[in-house]
Amino acid sequence: MGKIFTNLDTAIQNHLMMIRESSGLPDNDVSLELLAQGWREKESAFNEQVGTMGMEAVDEATDLRRGFLALTQSGSLVAVGPDNNGVRRAVYVSIDRRRDVPGRAESEDARISGEEAKGKEIIFAAGPVKQSSAVYLLALLPSALALTDQNQKLDEATLALTKEFQAVDETRFDEV
Repeated sequence: MGKIFTNLDTAIQNHLMMIRESSGLPDNDVSLELLAQGWREKESAFNEQVGTMGMEAVDEATDLRRGFLALTQSGSLVAVGPDNNGVRRAVYVSIDRRRDVPGRAESEDARISGEEAKGKEIIFAAGPVKQSSAVYLLALLPSALALTDQNQKLDEATLALTKEFQAVDETRFDEV
């Protein structure tokens, strides 16, 4: 097994093994190591985007007035805007290799029914998907941003990260 894969959290390793199975990649350690390398690159891109936008890394999102961006253990992105009279704008973007979830899904009237915390799935009572995989990284938008500005910033971050994630997948899997 490769060094990057073995240094990931067990939960992430398990997700990468499931992704390998559902993606059509060869059933070998090389595929797992490539998925792990890609995952680490996505983690780095996420952290860089969070820093660029002045977001606050947190363990849980308890302030409904602030939108958040999450990177899940499977490498998907979830962007949820601030509460607006009980509903929130939400975008879910999965990694390209998965075939068992939508590539991108959006909802203008999402409602979250569970906790928004690291290690927990984001469960939607209504939204772009029923639930995400467990959250690995979570970041809140600055509290000074207005509601419309928060949604715009989340759209910008999601678009930038989606492009970076796609570039990682295209580069990484040309090697297989």
